[in-house]
Amino acid sequence: MYDTDTDGELIRLALRGDRGAFSALFARHGKAVYLYAWGMTRDDRDAEDVVQETFVVAWRKLRGIRLVDASALPWLLVTCRNLTRNVLRARRAHLVLDESLLPGDHTRQERIEELTWVRDAIGRLGGMDQRIVHLCLVEGFSYAEAADHLGLSTSAVAKRVERVRVTLRRAVRGET
Repeated sequence: MYDTDTDGELIRLALRGDRGAFSALFARHGKAVYLYAWGMTRDDRDAEDVVQETFVVAWRKLRGIRLVDASALPWLLVTCRNLTRNVLRARRAHLVLDESLLPGDHTRQERIEELTWVRDAIGRLGGMDQRIVHLCLVEGFSYAEAADHLGLSTSAVAKRVERVRVTLRRAVRGET
């Protein structure tokens, strides 16, 4: 019934409450969104959760879906990418360093001291610099994404990251 409808028509029908039209949109693009999510997470359950959340967001934001060349797929993939990044950040936040996995007692002790030193050095930074370090160096945000998130300019974030690097280099050399 919905096979010949364009994505725009399916969205218009869904806006009028036609759940079948939204199901057709899912049937049309669900597999592509799943494969994209799986490619980023490499985990079936995480990919399924991301796909579900992507289409929940799509349902809530039907009016805001921007079609590209009459297709909702680009919007769905951007939404999927953002949701997947959140899943990956949450996964990284729960990783615990298992120091017993580090090779050799001497090497392990050096790594523990290094990690402790790095954590302490970052802890001495100001709050905004700590947030920038976390966003750019831990979570992998670009300078532009971090700037947008923090309400700063991209150049301000870049300058702060460079200043933090200089501070950390000086601390390594014992100049602090």
